[in-house]
Amino acid sequence: MEDGVRLKSSYYNFILDKKEAGYILYNSLSGVIISITEPEEIKRMEDIFSGSRILYNRQDEIIKLLYEKEILVEYDRDELEYLQFLYEQEVVKDQVLSLMLITTRQCNLRCVYCYEKHENLAMSLDVYKSLIIYIENSLKEHKYSGVNITLFGGEPFIEYNNVVYFLENTRRICNQYNVPFGAGATSNGVLITPGRFEKLYSLGVTYYQITIDGPDSTHNKYRKSADGNGSFNKIIENLKYMNSTDYDFEVTIRTNFNEEILKLAKKFYQFIAENFDNRFHVYYEGIKKLGGENDKDLEVLDKDEVSESSVDIAAYIKQLGIKNDVIDEMTMPFSRVCYATKHNNYLIDYDGSVLKCTLSLDDDLNKIGKIYKDGTMEIDDYKHSKWAGKKTQMPEECKQCKVLPLCYGGRCCNGRVHGISFECNSRKQEQELANLISII
Repeated sequence: MEDGVRLKSSYYNFILDKKEAGYILYNSLSGVIISITEPEEIKRMEDIFSGSRILYNRQDEIIKLLYEKEILVEYDRDELEYLQFLYEQEVVKDQVLSLMLITTRQCNLRCVYCYEKHENLAMSLDVYKSLIIYIENSLKEHKYSGVNITLFGGEPFIEYNNVVYFLENTRRICNQYNVPFGAGATSNGVLITPGRFEKLYSLGVTYYQITIDGPDSTHNKYRKSADGNGSFNKIIENLKYMNSTDYDFEVTIRTNFNEEILKLAKKFYQFIAENFDNRFHVYYEGIKKLGGENDKDLEVLDKDEVSESSVDIAAYIKQLGIKNDVIDEMTMPFSRVCYATKHNNYLIDYDGSVLKCTLSLDDDLNKIGKIYKDGTMEIDDYKHSKWAGKKTQMPEECKQCKVLPLCYGGRCCNGRVHGISFECNSRKQEQELANLISII
């Protein structure tokens, strides 16, 4: 950048005045968050943004920083056009094969808000072998630049032995063709015993999302074992073993909350801070009614209550020094883009059906293809386009919204596929984002 080039404040900036504490600058297009706290820097920043013309000057450290972090951009930049370009590059043209495997429809827990049917339907060894052939053939043809596996269910580790077989072979193939391999699991954590954790880590499983709904009193009420007993102590025992190792992994401890669980949030997160190191992060969402058999009896918070509570939880977590994955999901570019919209992201059901969404497992619109014994993956392109087709038109309200770089005009596309319009109050979304950023 040459000195004297005219700049402007990015349209996607959030400039939050913390009064005596300075400013927080956040840009939703770059995902950058900057704290300005020194008096001289605060004064210079205020002068820059209040001036009628901003010119690049490499000797001005504040202007240089703000330009590098895309808080300031070229005056003639069309930021919406640039956003569309980034979406194409990072989402549409992503060449990593992401497979989410429903290893079984069965689960060893009976969570009261669960929407799944708990059927004794497990992925056969033949389906795993078909997927291994598909991956090997695809890499041989240079179709993908990497492979990422997510284990899902039900509870994926009910099928531990077959999972290990699949991971061993998939990792071997990725090493053979010199492409990156990654694996993770969404699990309740009960079956990840120390020996299994050691084996899974050796096979490249370095990320887990494990749900714990508050301390034992609430967790054991909402996430009972199939035999009616609590699951809290066993999960904590397994997590403490993970914590005792020096391995490089990450665990997101997810909490689904309502008013009852929320009341014990401080006690619960204090427990997490005292027992686990920085490899353990937290994530939280309000309990939702997703079509489960207990929906009519569920006590849930409305959207406004969830939003307000999330900010309160974030503030407390910050005090404890725990990494908050909600911040990343809410602030990083394209982080709210639904995984089902991504072209190379497939959900493989127990019977080899190729799906897109975990919330509509048995819906015909969700079944876009099939994996066959010879490793052929047959995809109905028209059905797939309903999920992954790039929207050619975007509502004008979305184009004017400063949250657009995070969601790109929509989040869960399940409703859209089924003809349900997505309603969004952009001003409210911006305010909720600002509230969350303000506590960082």
